Amino acid sequence: ALFTLHSARLVLWHDRGLWHVPLLWSLHLAYAWIALACLDMALWHAGVALNPSLVTHALTVGAMTGLILAMMARVSLGHTGRPLQVPTSMAWAFALMQLATLARVVLPLFSSLGVSLSALCWCLALLLFLRHYLPILLQPRTDGMPG
Repeated sequence: ALFTLHSARLVLWHDRGLWHVPLLWSLHLAYAWIALACLDMALWHAGVALNPSLVTHALTVGAMTGLILAMMARVSLGHTGRPLQVPTSMAWAFALMQLATLARVVLPLFSSLGVSLSALCWCLALLLFLRHYLPILLQPRTDGMPG
């Protein structure tokens, strides 16, 4: 039921134009991991031979870290008086977080390199965020407003 409801919400939120806006597609892809994790957990509880660790990582790496990264990027711009447009490096960070999730959830089924590749992509994604946003967060707001 949760998979169906989350998937329906995702479909209803969909707009073709969102794929041109990294701050939007990153949120949608991260939210999709919630639906997928719900489906996988239901299948595991129904007796399907799924590794619950992989399901947990779909939720924690894909959904939680993906949503946290996307929201930090969005909120940091808005709360510092900047336009809600991220540089290309942040689009790469969002993509790396999705790759980290795929590497952590899918690759361990085929190779022992999945965890290492996932960790590398996860670290690179967060380092890209830090590289771009640390200067923004250490400077005053651009609009002169307090905060």
